[in-house]
Amino acid sequence: MNHSYRNAAVGCCLAVCASLPAYALADETPHAGGSAVTLYGILDSGLEYLNNASSTNGQTHSVTRLTSGDMSGSRWGIQGREDLGGGTRAFFLLESGVNVNTGASLQGGREFGRLAYVGIADDKLGTLVLGRQGGLFLDWVSEYNPLKNAVYAIKMQDPAFSDRLDNTVRYEKQFGFGLSAIAQYSFGYDAVTYGAQPAGDTRFARVIEGGLRYKNGPFSATLVYDQKNGGSTTVTAAHTTKAGGYEGDQDRRVALAASYKFSTVTTYAGYRYLSSHSIHLTTLDTSPHESTSLYWLGATWLAQPNLAFSGTAMYQDFYGSNRDPFSFQADVDYFLSKRTDLYVNLGYVLNRNGSNLGLNGFGTDVVAGKNQFGLMAGIRHKF
Repeated sequence: MNHSYRNAAVGCCLAVCASLPAYALADETPHAGGSAVTLYGILDSGLEYLNNASSTNGQTHSVTRLTSGDMSGSRWGIQGREDLGGGTRAFFLLESGVNVNTGASLQGGREFGRLAYVGIADDKLGTLVLGRQGGLFLDWVSEYNPLKNAVYAIKMQDPAFSDRLDNTVRYEKQFGFGLSAIAQYSFGYDAVTYGAQPAGDTRFARVIEGGLRYKNGPFSATLVYDQKNGGSTTVTAAHTTKAGGYEGDQDRRVALAASYKFSTVTTYAGYRYLSSHSIHLTTLDTSPHESTSLYWLGATWLAQPNLAFSGTAMYQDFYGSNRDPFSFQADVDYFLSKRTDLYVNLGYVLNRNGSNLGLNGFGTDVVAGKNQFGLMAGIRHKF
């Protein structure tokens, strides 16, 4: 489809959605009855200041810039569901990431790069979803820190907390005593980078995930396992040439996290273990490459109905190395309404012995071994 026809089709979809009755968005997988289609979105833009951001001729300097998606990724989407009767419903979601400051599409310029899926849910049998979906570290574990998926938050310590997976099958079952179980499998988590799956290969660029979540009153906890094969572009060359006999990277993660709400204060704690290996094509033996443990603590205080304060502390231990960075975040959020808020987000990274953790992630906008201070201030609007 050429660009003119595609743009016309998208315009028609938006016009239709705008004319249909809206319903409240509870989460990304509809569960309630009824039939509806909704256009929704979040626009988030602010100013960022960073020190020790780069080095020129051995000198560090600061950066001040306009940013998009500081507290929530800016996006627009179309969500719909149809009640099929008997406690069964079909649903879909298409969601596009947007850079508010330039109007460009994110996720590599994909039309609906954030999410694109269709599924069916039954009150007794559970929910089955097919398409491009969030990884469980994004959808489940990142909820157990005060700033969720903000830039200065958990994903700066591990990019798996912002994973989105192509070609994914998800099954979720909710039980009556507050327990949910989930499992998902990706047949190729990045179709843009890796392309079509090699015939007969059951490992290349595959992802296996499973999790349990418990919610009862003020307490909530989750346990998640994630295994990702083919974690770098070197996998393509290794798989084609079998150079050295190795298929490529395999990352395995396990996370345990919990939260508890005391009146106006919600506390959070979590732990993530990561082990990276290379897999031998013939023997399937693994050789240790890197292992780390990530710990975090945090809290949110709802001081007033329209004013919240949040803070986190994170520490990552790289086994066999003394490059063990700390990071700290603090946030003030003032709600002008249910849909619009103003925020100030402060971050500080303590790098040691050549560690290169930046407030935007490892190896991004920071001089290795230097500590970094950052500030974001902006506005977020939901529709």
